[in-house]
Amino acid sequence: MLSVEQARASIAFVRAQVHDAHYRSLANSADPAVVQLAQLAKSLNTRLTSADLARQVNTALAADRDGHLRLELAPPSEAGCLRLPIALDWTDDGLLVLPGGALPPGTRIGSIGGRSLDELEALAAHSIPHENLYWARSTFAHQIVRADMLAAFGLSDRSGDVEVMYETPHGGAARIRLTPTKPTTPTRPWVGYEIFADASTGVFWLERCDPTEEFFSALAAFMREVKRQGLHKVAIDLRSNPGGDASVALAVLGSLGLNVDQGFSVEVRVSKQLLHEMPMFDPSAVAPAFQAAGLTPPAANAQQYWVPGPMVLGLLAQRLGDHPLEVVPGRALYVLTDGGTFSSAALFAGLVRDNHLGTLVGEPTGNSVTFNGSEIEIPVPELGYSLHLSTARLLRPDRGAGPAPTLLPDLRAPQTAVALGAGHDAAIERIREL
Repeated sequence: MLSVEQARASIAFVRAQVHDAHYRSLANSADPAVVQLAQLAKSLNTRLTSADLARQVNTALAADRDGHLRLELAPPSEAGCLRLPIALDWTDDGLLVLPGGALPPGTRIGSIGGRSLDELEALAAHSIPHENLYWARSTFAHQIVRADMLAAFGLSDRSGDVEVMYETPHGGAARIRLTPTKPTTPTRPWVGYEIFADASTGVFWLERCDPTEEFFSALAAFMREVKRQGLHKVAIDLRSNPGGDASVALAVLGSLGLNVDQGFSVEVRVSKQLLHEMPMFDPSAVAPAFQAAGLTPPAANAQQYWVPGPMVLGLLAQRLGDHPLEVVPGRALYVLTDGGTFSSAALFAGLVRDNHLGTLVGEPTGNSVTFNGSEIEIPVPELGYSLHLSTARLLRPDRGAGPAPTLLPDLRAPQTAVALGAGHDAAIERIREL
């Protein structure tokens, strides 16, 4: 439990970081999140848990309508959290149970802790920083199975148990009391592939954008298999991918022999926090790249500068290093998206859309096409949570296409209760049928 003084100290730390380094705060002296944090600190008058404080801080941060501006539990602590023995996903077909838990896959959740689906959606929209409701629902579905979040939202009883009302895939309402337990080990690696030879389709899944040796090895193995079997269709599964490093998009697209002509541009806010975490953004550090492109570099003391799309593509290509790519051209490309497709994963989808390289399948993405990004992570002292800050504005590759609150798929194929209940993946089935 945190004392009022400890909670206020944590809020003051977060407020100072947002004021000093958040992209929006540079141009907006009355940043709504900063104002909300000050009001939150004044309103506190009793002890509370770290999870409850994090929920209230995120509610204040949500005023900025920026999904990258948020508090998250530090990964080691998050990995060890007790969880309900179910996994959830929130799709256009409702809040659904995924395979591998105490309830049958495809079960549709009607209420948790006495809160209806409409009430749960309102909770998500109120307390999860987001740019559109798809990200709020997706994040809520993944977090609400954690015991700390259930308690912070007031959905569990004193023992930690939770009452869940649901409807099975075959009809009929029922209820169950679930007890949080130790988390289970994931059943598949974060990156890999599956081949559907009968439909001439290969699916490469990527649960985060991370250009590690494991990623490059899996990508090369996948492309070799596509070539060996002469597959005509390649699907890149970015569903529930929260992002990371956008250079993975260039690696995947390059492996398919596809060229990216239009890249996203970046408007950077310079701060001591950014330069500590990402010194490559120092105006002096990027000056040679500007000069090599025949452009005027930013001033050494610039608070803000703009990096054009071609230069961003060049810098991303440099980050890939000298990894040789297994190039397999001439395939039809499909990219799977949903509300959990966020940040660099959404940029990946945006590059495909605006460069006309393939077809988006699934559900809308979890952030705007142009959005705040270049996220840095700052631990909040003694809280066990980290503050995630966006320090730049990432601008859509096709500026003529205009802004949009999400990226709509070309083929709408939400995961459904019926498909999950039958052991199918609705979006992949849609691609296999094409």
